Amino acid sequence: MTLRKKLAVSTITASVALTAFAGIPLSNKGLAEKLGVSGVAYASSLEGSQLATDVKKLYDALVATSGLPKVEALQAALDGLAIHVKGDIVAPIVDKFQPSASEETQLENLFYDAVSLSYNPSVAGLEALRAEHGALLQSFATEAGVTDLTVDDIALYFFDIQEELVAQVGSKDLNGLLEIMTSSSGVQQLLSDVLAALPESEYNVEKIFLHYGVNTNDVISVLTEARTAVNNDTTFTAAAGALFTAYKSLNSSGGGVGGGGGGGVIVTPTAPLPETTDKLLNDLKAALDKATEAEKAALITKFVADATAEIAKLATINAASSISNINGKAVLQLDESNLLSAIAGINAVTAKVKELAPGSSVAKSALKFDLGAVTQKDVVLNLSDAVVKAAAAGNVSGATFVIGGFEVTVPVGGSFSSAISLAINKTDASAAVVGTLKPVSEVYDFNLTIGGVAKTSFDQPIVISLPLGDTTGLDKELLSVAKIVDGKLVFHGGRVSGNSIIESRDSFSSYVVVENKVSFTDIAKVEAWAGREIQVVAAKGAIEGKSEGKFVPQDKVTRAEFAKMLIRALDLENGSATEAFADVDAADWFAPYVAAAAQLKIINGRSASKFDPNATITRAEMATMIARALKVSKGAVDVTDVDAALKGFADASKINATLKDGVAFAATHKIVIGNAGKFLPKNNATRAEAAVIIYRALNFDN
Repeated sequence: MTLRKKLAVSTITASVALTAFAGIPLSNKGLAEKLGVSGVAYASSLEGSQLATDVKKLYDALVATSGLPKVEALQAALDGLAIHVKGDIVAPIVDKFQPSASEETQLENLFYDAVSLSYNPSVAGLEALRAEHGALLQSFATEAGVTDLTVDDIALYFFDIQEELVAQVGSKDLNGLLEIMTSSSGVQQLLSDVLAALPESEYNVEKIFLHYGVNTNDVISVLTEARTAVNNDTTFTAAAGALFTAYKSLNSSGGGVGGGGGGGVIVTPTAPLPETTDKLLNDLKAALDKATEAEKAALITKFVADATAEIAKLATINAASSISNINGKAVLQLDESNLLSAIAGINAVTAKVKELAPGSSVAKSALKFDLGAVTQKDVVLNLSDAVVKAAAAGNVSGATFVIGGFEVTVPVGGSFSSAISLAINKTDASAAVVGTLKPVSEVYDFNLTIGGVAKTSFDQPIVISLPLGDTTGLDKELLSVAKIVDGKLVFHGGRVSGNSIIESRDSFSSYVVVENKVSFTDIAKVEAWAGREIQVVAAKGAIEGKSEGKFVPQDKVTRAEFAKMLIRALDLENGSATEAFADVDAADWFAPYVAAAAQLKIINGRSASKFDPNATITRAEMATMIARALKVSKGAVDVTDVDAALKGFADASKINATLKDGVAFAATHKIVIGNAGKFLPKNNATRAEAAVIIYRALNFDN
């Protein structure tokens, strides 16, 4: 086996355990002097060196791809570990160096600081690492017979490795890379292939590793120890993914590091900034360079406003010219390079706002594609793999497609991380489909593929806005989006806005909008205060009768029933949600609603393993669930003074402390109303009361 095939060298994934020697581009200044290396040419300062420039470009790539918070989160988690835990993490490598008692802690700190810095590269961090660990580094190099080790040797070797690694995984998506990284054999083979591809000239750094017997398994052990210590695999892999995405956002045309070898670090962004974005940023820089401190504040304030306008402009795309008629279908094929440029612009402007005005957050926005008037009944909407990945890695929440009065918003990220193709077919709503109900839209049939794989359900909702036809003489509050299942209509509600109805879907099928008049023969006694509310909530499919024509308004509501009412009414269904309650079986009718509510933290179990679905729900519990659901669905905010909100209730002291916030919210917004000066928190709610409360929640407006 050749020398290279024995070495462990990945710095692009979460297994960056060797970055004290691997991938930390230190300048020669200072460190060379500390190491006692003579005759070495080096930059006059680290700040101005080529290596520091390359580090800054990697840092900027992390910012531009929105990866910096992810690497910072992991760095914070690593920094927060106890000293002895940090030592345990790097022990598989440190032990190979057989340090003396006095050297052991220093060596542990060297490796650990390098691991941490690799996730958040900065010039300041490099200076600190250089100053603290330089002498120790040379002492181990000398022991290995390398008396002339230079920092350029170290940096060049590992930048060559980084570049080759990016090239080899370039054909894989992020999920594919992470799959490799969870397999010891996969990691080992990848690293061996990367090393074998390097130039045959021998590197001094390799001599050091060979001397101390560091191998791939040692790196994998460090990775395992770090993941275990952080105890959050999501944080760890998110940081690895962020680094991967940052490197992939650069290409090799910008020159290399050092004076030879494999071409160096990747430095040039793949997508140029739009001209307007480039001008905005350059004009800002020029103005700030000449401004006084007093003038800078005004310039930054103006820039935040200009940045918002620039992002809105970049995110709005006229796509009418990108439609082709293929076999009678309107097929959208967007210009990938222009889209990648727009996304790069959005990311750059967002990053600059964050840098200059940290208190002025820029919310993620959806790219909006206006297709204009499309006459075809069949439409295919496509987003390429590169665009989806770039959008998911940046400050983009999804893509909204507008076709006349129809809109659909598809998220990016999560399960929507590969090429997306959404096919839409429209047909007339015949009596065979809607029966005696009055249709107010055409029938829309949706088919979705992600990465070429058909998907019928998904973990993030797709939002559809269906245009309404003639509603003359119809009751708009009774309009509902109905899913067509085995020839029958299942009502999912929807929110009427202008001449459209909006509905979030966690699965796809065929849909039509109808006026759904539901009548019950047993609600006369509650008609005056709950009749209309029962009718509307029933039309939306949130509450059903107990039998044909029977609502049974005085029956008590169970926890399972209210979970369904709330999730269905507020459009929070999520078929991929799961729960772990021992008393909720996957086959139970209420299981998907309990799972969705539990995942959103709208409702808690009576214990960690018990939901108690058939127990009746109290008014205080119901108020709390409503409050939590409205925060999720409509961005509601907590009441600031809970005690003041409850002081009008004589029985406020009887409200459980964990439910007071929810009761205060519901009472303040008159969603759950008291009776004769009391809230009656422990009273059980009736079905009629639940219908009224759900109706008020539907009409809630901040």
